[in-house]
Amino acid sequence: MNRVMSKSSLLVSLLVAVGAAQAAAGADRMVNGRSQHGLAADVAAVAAGQPGRVINVDTEKASNVNCGETVAFQKGGKTFVWKFDSANHRAVDLRTIAPAGFIDQPFVVYVSRSEAERG
Repeated sequence: MNRVMSKSSLLVSLLVAVGAAQAAAGADRMVNGRSQHGLAADVAAVAAGQPGRVINVDTEKASNVNCGETVAFQKGGKTFVWKFDSANHRAVDLRTIAPAGFIDQPFVVYVSRSEAERG
């Protein structure tokens, strides 16, 4: 019985530690430091035609994307490319994933399930 209790206590302690580490990493970051919303892609991908589309944040206030989609965001003369890979498919403020100084006003990106996930 004590062995079961100690294993249970160890498991609970481990879960609490992982939760604390995730909270310390930030609400939008996983324990490994990666964003819950996907990852930055290479800006050179724009020249290669990889992003599905380009979104000008100067002319729009929000955008819809599909999970798995790679999108280039443009503002002024700057370009930022992001591959959306989100398990929870929730809206994200672009300011939380964009490089520092890219955008200073709210811009909401609504992430939907991809066609492959809609089943």
